[in-house]
Amino acid sequence: MNNLITTNNTSGTGRWLHRLAAVWNWLIEPSPSIIQAERRLQARLLMAMLLVLMSLGLVFFILSMLGVFSVPGEPKTGISVNDWITLAAGLLFPIEYSLSRTRYYPIAAVMMVAVVLSATFAGVIVSPQDTHPLFFLILGGLIASLFLSARMTALVFLITAGGLLALPIFVAGFSRTNYINAFFFILTVGGVVVIATSLRQHYLDQIDWQTQQLIENETRLRELSIRDPLTRLFNRRYLEEMLTVEMMRAERKGYSIGIIMADIDHFKRFNDRHGHAAGDAVLVQVANFLRTHVRSSDMTCRYGGEEFILVLPEASREITQLRAELMQKDARLLQLPFERQMLEAVTLSLGVAVYPQHGLDYDSILGAADAALYRAKNGGRDRVVIAD
Repeated sequence: MNNLITTNNTSGTGRWLHRLAAVWNWLIEPSPSIIQAERRLQARLLMAMLLVLMSLGLVFFILSMLGVFSVPGEPKTGISVNDWITLAAGLLFPIEYSLSRTRYYPIAAVMMVAVVLSATFAGVIVSPQDTHPLFFLILGGLIASLFLSARMTALVFLITAGGLLALPIFVAGFSRTNYINAFFFILTVGGVVVIATSLRQHYLDQIDWQTQQLIENETRLRELSIRDPLTRLFNRRYLEEMLTVEMMRAERKGYSIGIIMADIDHFKRFNDRHGHAAGDAVLVQVANFLRTHVRSSDMTCRYGGEEFILVLPEASREITQLRAELMQKDARLLQLPFERQMLEAVTLSLGVAVYPQHGLDYDSILGAADAALYRAKNGGRDRVVIAD
């Protein structure tokens, strides 16, 4: 029984911890518009830091009002000027937090740096005899190094050092001897932080460049695997993948797919007469011709040799036949320049099949289009034949 009670208590505690973790993760969840992993990490860190600062600031202000930090034996004087400065800085944190939840989180980081520096300088101006807050001026530069570039971090440290130099001019009773140690401390830390930030930014830039190169190489390899290197049309492998997917989609949505198999007539004889270079030039120009005679949503592939296949999703038998007949007629007018001469015109034989009327799978539908093309060849070429 005791074990059961312990288990239930542990389970309840675990649920509460899980809920608290879920709330915390939601509070520091970056905007979906921030894609880069390093940028998302920066946004998370900024939101977490702001939440902690808001909580600590609130606790500090309440304790100050209760007189916790007052010296024993001295009368309570109410809220001090430094307390009001802390409150004013704390009131800006919610605004910065709201910005940090968007893609404009760098603006929130800049505001946070400005608030930290302003509040610290204001505290020194109010109490020029107390030089301890001077050492907290490095916080602005440290925060900048986490969220901003190396140049911005260096600028923050320069502004901090410049403000420190100007304090004796504008603040009465403030001598240089009071802050010389803080000045050199800030310069030293600033130099180290700027160098470290520069190195980190250099490494991140290298990683971004290498990642971009990998993406581009992957894209090129993908293109090489699915494209015919000569005509730049899709190859047979891609045709098999995409036509199978397209037929499943057509079956689900209830539309037809037009298939046109085209072949250049007497291409071997053309090759023997003019050479393979001229034959390759003709293949390229016929490929471009076929590509311009279909929609951008259609697929044009080199099936092998001088054979091409065109896939027309959501095209009926009548539309597919009209497209094929238009190609067959326009092919006779195709200009074929090669090495400062004009080659003789070519003609096309085309076989037409339609899914699902002439076949329910990849092999059967292409077999029907191939059979129709074979009949067009045997029937005298330069014609369109529809599958039985």
